[in-house]
Amino acid sequence: MLSWFHDLFLGTGIAHSIFVLTLAIAAGVFLGNQLKFKGITLGVTWILFVAIAFSHFGMHLDPQVESFAKDFGLILFVYSIGLQVGPSFFSSFGKGGLKLNMLATAIVGLAVLTTFCIHWITGTDIATMVGVLSGAVTNTPGLGAAQQAWFDMFGSPNPDIATGYAVAYPLGVVGIILS
Repeated sequence: MLSWFHDLFLGTGIAHSIFVLTLAIAAGVFLGNQLKFKGITLGVTWILFVAIAFSHFGMHLDPQVESFAKDFGLILFVYSIGLQVGPSFFSSFGKGGLKLNMLATAIVGLAVLTTFCIHWITGTDIATMVGVLSGAVTNTPGLGAAQQAWFDMFGSPNPDIATGYAVAYPLGVVGIILS
């Protein structure tokens, strides 16, 4: 009699996937608005934590819905960032922006070099380290690009990239808040 309820939470299909996505987003936004420590909150980062918990307890998405949600979410994220910084991007070059962009490029290069050195010294899988790099600097588009590059090169996804990202992202957020 209550099999529909079980299927909604632990089943498969499009309805289940949309329900899980909606529930994770709603719970994450709610926690982001409610949980504050000395006026500081992790905001929408809670959505990631809720999604990790859901996955742990067996709430998975239909692969086609998951692929669509990843691509669509990344597109919306990058588009909204473009809308936010686009108007001032080119005008910033005249006000010392070129020097700051070169500094940012150097920082990214140093992060890539550090990631490769850690891979080389510890023997940690490079896919995991690329995910850690993206998560540590809270670079969600970098995660998407790394996953797509891996898929294009090897013809199959590598979940270690997302795992590395999920482990490092919370620390990256906390590091940004503390600094």
